[in-house]
Amino acid sequence: MINRDERTDVTDPWFCEWDRPKESARPLYICVSGNTGTGKTTLVRALSAALRSSRGRTLGIDESSLHHPFLPWLFHAPLDFGYEMQINFMLQRCLVAKNWLHVGVNVVMERSHLEDVVFARHLLAEGMISGSEFDAYMVTWHSLDKRLRRPDLVVFLDVPPEVSVARLDSDEDTGRRPREFPDQAAKVRWVTSWYRFYCERLEELQRESNDASRLLVLKSATPEAAVSAAISALNELQLAR
Repeated sequence: MINRDERTDVTDPWFCEWDRPKESARPLYICVSGNTGTGKTTLVRALSAALRSSRGRTLGIDESSLHHPFLPWLFHAPLDFGYEMQINFMLQRCLVAKNWLHVGVNVVMERSHLEDVVFARHLLAEGMISGSEFDAYMVTWHSLDKRLRRPDLVVFLDVPPEVSVARLDSDEDTGRRPREFPDQAAKVRWVTSWYRFYCERLEELQRESNDASRLLVLKSATPEAAVSAAISALNELQLAR
């Protein structure tokens, strides 16, 4: 049985250590970003293990731990649930990251609030949320962005949408993940749209970044190559600190 005080696995991040004193060392905050089916979960596990061995208490946050029980409605009734689901995802990401960083635990997280705008823009473009809902979402996003520190390192997995779809097909066929989309056409349309908005967001983050090493872009890398490159970047980040 894992001691909750260690919190070292990619596991449920909702246990709260509100009564634990904040540690003096500044914990590292690493995010693995990218479209669905790009190998983010594999990389989160590898980076969590590497960071744990060098810096101790580390929590890897798999995005599936943030999936709301009502998530299927996002894909099957987005006009009715898209806005609420996107707000929910953003709030949960900010809350779990802020909690564990506050108590001194290193965090390796699948996706971050920085890329939440990708999905809001997709919903707006598809006519699944209104312009006023998007504006309200962005007001909340900017408020939360000021209240949560930016990641020390963002690893962006840039994989073509056709590859993402093929990996999703394989994972669904083998039962490694549920069939979330209502049909194949919707899956291809959504994943392709997400990729387009991811590329747009990546350009924005590259312009905003004051430290080139803070954003690592891995284009079409195999899972093995992505792990190797990301761990090298993590080691360089730790040496710089």
